[in-house]
Amino acid sequence: MKTLIVTPLVMALAACATPASQEKTFILPQSLATLSANAPLACQFQKSLDDGKATKTTQWYFWRSPDRTENRDELTNQGEIWSKDAAGRFFYARLFYNEKVVLEFAPGDLAALGTNVKWDELYSLIDTKKLGHEWPLTGTENVSGSTLEHYAGQLKSGNAITVDWLPQLKLAAGITKKQPEGLTKLSLSSCGAATSVAVKPITEAQLNDFRHIDFTDLGDMESDPMVQHLEKIMGTHEHEGH
Repeated sequence: MKTLIVTPLVMALAACATPASQEKTFILPQSLATLSANAPLACQFQKSLDDGKATKTTQWYFWRSPDRTENRDELTNQGEIWSKDAAGRFFYARLFYNEKVVLEFAPGDLAALGTNVKWDELYSLIDTKKLGHEWPLTGTENVSGSTLEHYAGQLKSGNAITVDWLPQLKLAAGITKKQPEGLTKLSLSSCGAATSVAVKPITEAQLNDFRHIDFTDLGDMESDPMVQHLEKIMGTHEHEGH
C-alpha cells in the first residue's frame, strides 16, 4: 500500500547541522529580555538555504503556547500545528496553504508511524536534554540584554550541530544545519507577545475553509487528485508486504 512519508517540519530543523562560525555577530530583538518562557510567543525567523550555487531566503513563523505550537514557511507556504491534551496525547496537522488542505493525524496515527514526539523539541525547536550533555557549551554572551548560550556537538547521524540558545525563553535563536539540498540556517529576527505581531497564526474560521483529510483515510483515497498531489509534495514509499 502506498503511504505518505510524514516528516514533521519543525522536528526536522535540527536533523543535521554544521558548526556556525565562532566569529558570528549576533543581533537579537531588544524585547526578548521582557518576555517569559511560559507566556504565549510569536516569533519570526529568517531561513536561508545555500545549495552552493545560490542562496534562497524566506521567512519562517513560529507561534507557541503551553499546549500548542504552530509554524509557517513562506517559501513552501506550508505549516504545522502540534497540540497536546490533558492526558498528554499529541495531535498533528500539516497545513497546505496553496491547496487550502489540512492533513490531520490523531495520536494513534503518530504511534503507527513511529513518530517520536518530544514536546520540548516542538516548544524549543531543539532537543533541550542534549544541551550541556551530548552538545557541550562552547560559550556564553549577553546580547541586547539577553543571555545567549552557544552549544556544539554531533548527532547520531555523525553530522555536527550548533545551537544558539536563549535559556530565559527556552528557545533556539539560531540553528545551522546541512541537508542534502544544501546548508540551511535559521536565525531569530523578531519575537514578542502573541497579540503584538502583525503576522497571526491561522484562525478557526480560516481553518474551517480548508479541506480536512484524515491520515487514516489516505489508503482509500489514492485516486483522489488532491491526495496524489500531496504525495508528490511530501514523497511516498511502499510498505513491504502490501
